[in-house]
Amino acid sequence: MTVTVATIGCNNKTSTDKQTADTKKDTVDLVQKAKADSIKKVQADSIAKVNEAQRADNIKRRDALKKNFNYKKDEFKDVGFYIHKFQTVDNSYNRKCLKTHINSNGYIYLEDQYYADDWIFHTSMQVKIGDNIYKSSVVETYSDQNKTENSGGSVWENITYTEDQDEKIIKAIADNADKEIKVRFNGKQYYSDFTLSQKDKQAIKDGYELSELIKKVGN
Repeated sequence: MTVTVATIGCNNKTSTDKQTADTKKDTVDLVQKAKADSIKKVQADSIAKVNEAQRADNIKRRDALKKNFNYKKDEFKDVGFYIHKFQTVDNSYNRKCLKTHINSNGYIYLEDQYYADDWIFHTSMQVKIGDNIYKSSVVETYSDQNKTENSGGSVWENITYTEDQDEKIIKAIADNADKEIKVRFNGKQYYSDFTLSQKDKQAIKDGYELSELIKKVGN
């Protein structure tokens, strides 16, 4: 009987020690979890503040860029378009150029304009920056995106480019606005080359940046 009592006492001590150890472990785990949660909260708050500051900077930059554009809203479609003040019809109708159009959702597309006294009926273009050549999509002459007009001995050919490869051209120009950029309009039999003006390069750069900012923070 004495042996039995002694054995039970030993088991009780072992059980108590285990419970104490488990309690300490649980306490340590809770402390570590509390510290981890606190660190995560600090990090989250820090990121939120950075994001909030970045958003405020983006909105400020977006609003500054908008001053360089004319904006016209289609009341029936509830969407508007921005066109750079360097590239309005009045100051671009009598020259070869590339233009960007940006809508109020941030969507951007590229338009080219061939102007001369004779047709080439172009269906695509190429942009050369340094040793790199960027090719546009092909827009056939029968497409609604390929428009022609003539008046007073002058002709205009305007193509709208909306494919992914065309947006890459916009980005390439925006990223290299400080470099010489040459453009070639590709016709069925003939082609026409010109050098993109500094104002047009800046307008495209502004347009691309405005598009990206509208996508991030809205119109």
